[in-house]
Amino acid sequence: MRKARLVTLATLALAAMSTPAAADDLHVRDAWIPAYADKPASAPLFLTLVNTGNTADRLLGASSPAADSVSLQGMALSDGALKAQPVKAVDLPAGVPVPLAAGGVWLQLEGLKTPLRARASYTVTLKFENGGEREYAVRARPTLLASESLDNLRTDPLQQPGQPTRTEGLDDALRSDPFLR
Repeated sequence: MRKARLVTLATLALAAMSTPAAADDLHVRDAWIPAYADKPASAPLFLTLVNTGNTADRLLGASSPAADSVSLQGMALSDGALKAQPVKAVDLPAGVPVPLAAGGVWLQLEGLKTPLRARASYTVTLKFENGGEREYAVRARPTLLASESLDNLRTDPLQQPGQPTRTEGLDDALRSDPFLR
C-alpha cells in the first residue's frame, strides 16, 4: 500500500515537471514602444520575456488593435549588410530572460492605425506555443529621434502653447518617471 502511494506521488511529480509552460509562467518586463509625433507606417516594440516555468516555450507571434499586423523581426547579414528579416519564433528557455531589443530580435508593429502618443498604453497579445495567448499593456515612451530637437519635444504637460519651450529638469523627469526607465 505504501509502495503504491510512493509510485503515485512520483508519477504526479514527473507529470507536473513535464507539463507545458502555463500562461502564468510567462512574464513581460520593460515593454515599450517609441512614441512618434506623426503616424509612421511601422514601429518597433521592445520588451524582455521571462519564462518562470520548468519547461521551455516559444513566442510564435503577436497582434495588436493599434496595428494591422505585428511581426517578429531580427537582424541578419544579407549582401554584406545587416538587414531586418522576419523570424518564425523566439525560444524561451525556462528561467532565462530573453530580451527583444534593437540589434537582435524585436516585434514590429506594421500598419499603425493611429500615431503613438507618449505615455499612452497600447494592448498587445503575445502568442506562445505552449502558453497560449496572453494580453499585455505596453506604454509608448517619448524618444528623441535624430531628426527632432528639444525645440519640438514638449517637456511640460502644463506648458501653454506659444510659450517658450521649457527643458530644464528634463533629465530629472526622465529618471523619475517609472515608464521611461
